[in-house]
Amino acid sequence: MKDEDKTKKELIDDFVRIKQQLKQYVDMFDVLPDIVYKVDSNGHFVYLNGTIKSMGYSPKELIGKHFSNIVHPDDIASVSRFTVLKKYKGSITGDKCAPKLFDERRTEKRGTKHLPVRLIQKGWEQKKNSENTLDSKIVHVEVMASGQYDKTVSRKDNAFLGTLGTIRAMEKQKYVAPVNDGEISCGEIFSSGTDDIDLDSYYKMHEGTVGIIRDVTERRIFEQQKAKIEKRLQQSRKMEAIGQLAGGIAHSFNNLLMVIQGNISLMLLNIVPSHLYHEKLRSIEEQVQNASKLTAQLLGYARKGKYEVKCLDLNQIVQETSETFGRTKMGITIRKELDDGLFSMDADETQLQQVLFDLYLNAAEAMLDSGDIILKTTNLTHEDMKDKEFDPKPGNYVLLTITDTGLGMDKSTVELIFDPFFTTKHMGMGTGLGLASAYGIINGHGGYIDVESRKGHGSTFNIYLPASVEKVRKALGTADEIIRATGTVLLVDDEDIILEVEKKLLEASGYDVLTARNGKEAVEIYKKKWDNIDLVLMDMVMPNMGGGEAYDRMKEINPRVKVLLSSGYSINGEAKEILARGCDGFIQKPCTIKELSMKIREILEK
Repeated sequence: MKDEDKTKKELIDDFVRIKQQLKQYVDMFDVLPDIVYKVDSNGHFVYLNGTIKSMGYSPKELIGKHFSNIVHPDDIASVSRFTVLKKYKGSITGDKCAPKLFDERRTEKRGTKHLPVRLIQKGWEQKKNSENTLDSKIVHVEVMASGQYDKTVSRKDNAFLGTLGTIRAMEKQKYVAPVNDGEISCGEIFSSGTDDIDLDSYYKMHEGTVGIIRDVTERRIFEQQKAKIEKRLQQSRKMEAIGQLAGGIAHSFNNLLMVIQGNISLMLLNIVPSHLYHEKLRSIEEQVQNASKLTAQLLGYARKGKYEVKCLDLNQIVQETSETFGRTKMGITIRKELDDGLFSMDADETQLQQVLFDLYLNAAEAMLDSGDIILKTTNLTHEDMKDKEFDPKPGNYVLLTITDTGLGMDKSTVELIFDPFFTTKHMGMGTGLGLASAYGIINGHGGYIDVESRKGHGSTFNIYLPASVEKVRKALGTADEIIRATGTVLLVDDEDIILEVEKKLLEASGYDVLTARNGKEAVEIYKKKWDNIDLVLMDMVMPNMGGGEAYDRMKEINPRVKVLLSSGYSINGEAKEILARGCDGFIQKPCTIKELSMKIREILEK
């Protein structure tokens, strides 16, 4: 009796000890950062550690339920054994390309590793047309899973048989799928030949699947952000490369136009308006201006067209440009919702007007010249632009949205809309430069532009421009006639034909002219005659010494030197940098004799 009592006491002690050990193991699993699970042969949970609580569930409420209850509906078909086998008609190899399963039956090296799947937290509801892959109720995870078997049944530890059927000879790491009554299952065996296994013992063999679920949501967010940055970098490099080509072409073309415009200006000086050729010359001059606008688009795309920057009121520009455009498109209704307290901004007015006219025209064409254009302005900060593709610099911005009620665009068109020479128009009906130029101009001003559109639902272009702390000043009027004066101008340009034409234009305006073919030669002349030179008209891009360095050298000789820069375009913001160092002004080629004489007079009268 005493021995029997002793045995009972030992059994009780063993039970208590085992229970304590089990509790320690359970507690240890519950503090793991990963979810540990086990499902039976039918995919129902039989165990979950406490980490599942991070998704809003308790282990108790999921025990006995199918694992598909926590898998995103769109992912179930790709991770469930039954649906995957049905797709592959019951034949799956054990190689790296084999499908990965949540209820995996393969073991060891052939088990599931790094299976990406989305799980849903408690309370998740599927939203229609939702494109947000980072829903706060969706958890991105990776699953590692392996089949679990009763090792006492088969002489091969990892062998198992499908639901029903017979085993046929097959190679290692292969699955077969006996079919019975339309159900598909699979088998795996490690030996060749046939094994006689009692089918009644099948359910003793396969015990289920054990696995680990690791939350990789933060990594997924990082990868998506990285992909966006890489895409943005590739786009930026592409735009920069094409921009350099476009800028170079525009610069050379503007120099040619300067020669044509200069000679027309000289000819018009010597003939009266009633002359037979007067109107023809005016017509040529008009075409030069049109060609200049085309190069301005190229320069805008190349971000080399921002010259006359001043503090502007965006509302005023929107009012003026929309009224002008509205008079040319009578079938279009323009509605404006402009913020009365809108910040001012620093911009080149001409370039900004070009952007707006291009966008108005684009909207009108999308509506087949009949519909509504809605213009809105408002203030915002970089904090309001967090969800955009671009990464805005901190600060205040003014936002202009241009919405049309047109045909809209599909996703593939939206992705290409700012590419140069891309157009949806027929051959000969458009250059494809308008929106590309708008993109370059806005970026050149430190701003951003994007578009939202769906086929059949119109389009909205959003323009974000940095706000200014300065106040808008009233613009001065321009002269209609040549301003004649006296004085000496040092003209510097490396192209003889331009040097010749500009020399004649200056002389026609009343100035004595000294010439130099590069910066080095100009500095030597200025060193000798600086006290007799009233102004230097200088090209920026020249051999031996460019305009920037030449200006610095002249300033050392005479700190009060007056210099007017002239170029077809500014290279990498060089004109702006020189102006910031004290240079007096900039004029873009091609220019008329009136524009040139007015600019010189403006500088000399400072």
